Amino acid sequence: MNWKQEYSALRDYIANNPEIIINQTEISVPQTLRDEFYRRFDDLRKAVVEDHSSSLAVDYNSLSENYLEIEKELMDLLELEGIQMPVDLFSFVHNPNEGLMRILYSRTFDLLQGKMTLEAYENQAGIDLAAVAAELFRLGYEQWAALVLIKLLDPDRAFLVDLDEDYKPFLAELKTIAFGRQAHHPTMRIPEFVLYSRKLNRYVAVKMMPAREIETFVVPFKPAVRPRKKTGDTSFALDSRAMLLSFMSGPEDIPVIADIYELKRTSPDWMMAYISNDELDDPAAVDQIHRNMTAMNPTHGMCLVVIGGDIEGRPDCIPEGISAVSIGFDKSRLQTVVDLLAAKIEQG
Repeated sequence: MNWKQEYSALRDYIANNPEIIINQTEISVPQTLRDEFYRRFDDLRKAVVEDHSSSLAVDYNSLSENYLEIEKELMDLLELEGIQMPVDLFSFVHNPNEGLMRILYSRTFDLLQGKMTLEAYENQAGIDLAAVAAELFRLGYEQWAALVLIKLLDPDRAFLVDLDEDYKPFLAELKTIAFGRQAHHPTMRIPEFVLYSRKLNRYVAVKMMPAREIETFVVPFKPAVRPRKKTGDTSFALDSRAMLLSFMSGPEDIPVIADIYELKRTSPDWMMAYISNDELDDPAAVDQIHRNMTAMNPTHGMCLVVIGGDIEGRPDCIPEGISAVSIGFDKSRLQTVVDLLAAKIEQG
């Protein structure tokens, strides 16, 4: 059935069960009827997603297929229990239609409550699905590319970075990878995990931080009082992230990327960030990338992964010191990036 037929079937079910109360001020579904009600409710949302799927500008099924592949490879390689991420993104990359259904929950109740007409619901659903699909595709793609790069570093073991009682970082057992979820500290920014790369023949500290927060690592004045609250990228935010890699001389050489209270910052050895094909034509977006690189000053430069489209050569708008690559879902193109990085390290 199409979504309007599913809607009619759900309305008939509600009408045939007067114990269900849904109006503009109240929603009440008796426990004995909830399973069937929500099965029909979900069928409606699923039909709406399917009806709009052909109009969405992103290939989320290819993303899901490629993401599930690299997730399994990395979990098997490092003997991980899982790779965690915010629930909306997790749902989207594991089951795209189910992930998109989530955003229609409130809108669909608005329709049932008579707060929206069928036409308004259809139009708004299309707008919501297009916006959320584009955002989640980008974030899922970023996650995929970061995991592929980690896999290409050929790690044979990985460790959680934790803090001792004196707030000194140390390596501990790593059970799950969760980009952005570092050991809590109000002002210190440390890697989430460390891996041993056979490709680079050294320990590599990995920090995945919100791109919009990079400039906050460089502050002009020391706070009068050390902040106590949880701040910055210790959160598990649904946000675009940049990858910072720091090469360690040994397992105890764990970098503190920044301490905002102490006004200290340690430049990473390499960075990877993301930009959409459309953003290449946006001077503000390109300038933000340049400012982020300047703030962190990575020793071996920065790689910019272009999302969408296919670029030929290096775009003129990209500042010096930043390479750009469009990889689609072709891992070999990212392999070239890793090979160049390994060559730079070899040359010293």
